Amino acid sequence: MKLLAIQGSPRANSNTRTVLDFVLEAARQSGAQTEVVHLSELKNLSGCLECHGCQSSTDEPGCVIDDDMRPVLQKALDADVIVLATPVFCWSPSWLLKIAMDRFYCLFKFSDQSVHALLEGRRMAAVVTAGGGEHDGADLVGEVCRRMAEFSKTTWLGCFLATNVVDPESIRSDESLVKQAHAFGRQLVS
Repeated sequence: MKLLAIQGSPRANSNTRTVLDFVLEAARQSGAQTEVVHLSELKNLSGCLECHGCQSSTDEPGCVIDDDMRPVLQKALDADVIVLATPVFCWSPSWLLKIAMDRFYCLFKFSDQSVHALLEGRRMAAVVTAGGGEHDGADLVGEVCRRMAEFSKTTWLGCFLATNVVDPESIRSDESLVKQAHAFGRQLVS
């Protein structure tokens, strides 16, 4: 099983990256082959132009933007499970993850009566971190990811919310949080 995590925190040593590492550690121990794309490390990343150039292709992304997102789109198509990971930014996913999610537009092929989703049949989940509580925006971000999964015609595996997190060190020392992150990672593989 191939699991692709698309990690949207702009910070290298972030809460999101720390929690995601625990989730993926358990997924690997459960037999998954994991890969992480840290969007902040992509040198050339552009937003969707909504030019509809991608709609001329029915069975591949067909995005006309030649940037570092192209390989990420292909990795998503090759994955069995896609995990969207992000901190909460003003009640929304981070700007980096939002760019990636917008670029997923090319994975939807629109006709007069229907939408063909190139990710159909895969599974999707989310890992969301927040300095505040669940209802300070983390729940909204989880819902955005769930709706992306639904529109993508993927099976939603759930959202792991790590709320009231302070810094990576406090996450590592929170045995309960680490245990829950490991359980979520195993759930992604089962």
